Amino acid sequence: MSKATVKKLHWRSKVQESFVPLGAGSGSGELGLAIGGGADYGEFPFVTAAPGGGATVGDIILEIGGTPVLGMTLGDVRGVLNSCPHPIRIKTVFPGSSLCKDLRLYLSKCFTPGSMDSQLQQLIRENLYLRAVPCTTRQPRDGEISGVDYNFVSIEEFFSLEESGALLESGNTAAAGFLSFCETKQ
Repeated sequence: MSKATVKKLHWRSKVQESFVPLGAGSGSGELGLAIGGGADYGEFPFVTAAPGGGATVGDIILEIGGTPVLGMTLGDVRGVLNSCPHPIRIKTVFPGSSLCKDLRLYLSKCFTPGSMDSQLQQLIRENLYLRAVPCTTRQPRDGEISGVDYNFVSIEEFFSLEESGALLESGNTAAAGFLSFCETKQ
């Protein structure tokens, strides 16, 4: 007797679209949604409270008003949320084994080039590069400004940042020494 193979559905097939109203019955003009996470915490943005309905606590937020928010800092995600016309259209997915709240874990995975997950990693990195200053252990090149082009750190500082969880990605390249992307808190 053989075991039946259960094919898991890709997380993308579980994406839900909903509308976030203003605070339910409060008359305060507040949004009926609270969010947490964000790249500055090494996480995907996620719903922390949804008193007005339209989303589920714990859901990962993929888009707000048509703007992909993966890889954005919490402040940037809140900015997108607050700038949208009401009610706000939001796309979410419940976290699972292949897409959990941990942004570092997702970025460390290897996906088939061109796949949905590979494309999502690229989108996340593009959003990160707009908001993060990369770190490197190599010496500055002519014209590079520390804190603008890169954060130039010693190998010891690099390993300390990596061990503390401050780096979203890290790697070792022969050309650039250790190279990582360190999200700075805003």
